[in-house]
Amino acid sequence: MTHTPEPTVGIASARALIDFFQTFEMTPKELAASLNVEETLLTEEEQRLPISLYERIWGLAQEKSQDSALGLTMADNDTFEDLGLVAHVVYNSPTLEEGLTHYVRLFSVVNESLDLKFLQEGDDAILRFQYFDHAHYNVSDMERTLGIVVKRTIYSIGPLAKFRSVLFQHSAPEYEEKYHALFPCPVKFDQPYCELRFDRSMLSLKPKRRNPHTGRATLNYANQILSRLFKRKISAKVKRIIEDNISDNQFDAEKAAKLLNMSRQTLYRKLKNDGASYSDLVDEVKQTKAFFLLLQTQTPLTVIAYDLGFSELSAFTRAFKRWTGKTPAEYRKSAQA
Repeated sequence: MTHTPEPTVGIASARALIDFFQTFEMTPKELAASLNVEETLLTEEEQRLPISLYERIWGLAQEKSQDSALGLTMADNDTFEDLGLVAHVVYNSPTLEEGLTHYVRLFSVVNESLDLKFLQEGDDAILRFQYFDHAHYNVSDMERTLGIVVKRTIYSIGPLAKFRSVLFQHSAPEYEEKYHALFPCPVKFDQPYCELRFDRSMLSLKPKRRNPHTGRATLNYANQILSRLFKRKISAKVKRIIEDNISDNQFDAEKAAKLLNMSRQTLYRKLKNDGASYSDLVDEVKQTKAFFLLLQTQTPLTVIAYDLGFSELSAFTRAFKRWTGKTPAEYRKSAQA
């Protein structure tokens, strides 16, 4: 099967984590040596870290600090002076709504392993984070990410910031009380995705410390990086589109190409240059979601089949047997044994 390139994290997003090692008088050169990577990978501007390396840095940071709540600790210690490129775009936008719209559009510059959606339901506005591959789920990184969004928004908006709830996919840890100290709203665990829900009226508010010139400059620069990233990662982009539409059995390469503003032939050519094919990407997305639903949920097999875009259970069973040599029921039973 063709595999898409490993997701990456922007160096600007990893900077605070890398700088954290200064606490232990550990230089970037020493950190790179302990990770067995080139120092330039951790220091040069516009570098992108493979998600596996980013996870190793988090693991080493927790080992060094002996702080199981490190993500929350780092969020609590964050200051408005620590803003990265995309954060500058967000908090220098004319309104919070425009800033969050940019945040979602530019989020792959921050972290390609996550899907971010900006939703509005009734009186609530929602930022919803979900990993494309649950194997990359990083508790500390999600703690830090949601904690920083809340803290910086309060700092930027002021007392009119009203948060409804914060959701996490992982179970409540032993340091649960630290969540309640950081987040000014109810915190829920074991949820289907990570989410920040807040008062919709906040969207029209203007960030107090915005600078229009800084906003325009950082937006232009972020757009350039996004454009280069898109060109390098066409297969990853297509995979995300497939993931968003996988339950629609009428969705095909023609529709995917249209969403990317190109012809189907151009899409096929670009994927071929990336060492991928549309059919293989569809298979990969279906496999990943099937494994997750079979292992992590009790969803009935018929529902899983429809969620994956199969017209009937028998079609799902044939495909799954082709992937693994087992039926979905056999695979779930053996995994639970």
